[in-house]
Amino acid sequence: MTGKFVQRSRFRFHPASVRQAGVVSWTPPHAVSNTILDVAFVQEKPPIAMNLVHPRPVACRTVMQAIADALVERKVTSYPLPLVPFSKWLEKLESNAKDLSKERILAIKLLNSMRPIAQSDIVTRASGEMGVEVAGMALCVTAVAERVSPTMRELKSLSSADVGQWVDYWMSAGMFQ
Repeated sequence: MTGKFVQRSRFRFHPASVRQAGVVSWTPPHAVSNTILDVAFVQEKPPIAMNLVHPRPVACRTVMQAIADALVERKVTSYPLPLVPFSKWLEKLESNAKDLSKERILAIKLLNSMRPIAQSDIVTRASGEMGVEVAGMALCVTAVAERVSPTMRELKSLSSADVGQWVDYWMSAGMFQ
C-alpha cells in the first residue's frame, strides 16, 4: 500500500496535511449515541436543545498531525505529510484540479464550499484568535449537555488513539486504494 496514495493523488497535499487555525470539537460516534441514550433516560425533564459537540476541543493542528502520523505508521504513505495552511492546500488543489479526475479526488467536487473556509482560516490566523472552531465557527457551550449526560461530562479529549481508529476505518473502507 505504501506510495499508492501519493501516485494516485499526483501531489503531496492530502486533507490530513491541512493545518487550520483554531480548534475542533469533533465528538466520537460512540459518545454521540451514548449521550442520546443519557438524555432519553434522564430522570428530570430533558432539555429542549443542547450542543452535542465535544466539551474539550483540541487544536486542529494536533489532530491533523496525529492523522499524518497515523498514515505513516500504517504505511499509507512512506513519508510524513507536511502540515500546510488550509489556503495553501486549497491553492494546490485548485491548480491541480484541471488535470485530476473528479471521480478520483472528491475534494475537487467541494472546491466552492472550501473557499470560504480558506478565507476564514486566513482571517483567524491574522487575528491571532485561536479559541474558535475551525472555519471561523464560534465555540459551542456544552454546559447543558454535560449537566444531563455523564458521557459528555466524562468525555476525554480526542487522542491519537481516536485518530488511529479513524484511519483504520478509512483503510478498511478502501479510501487509500
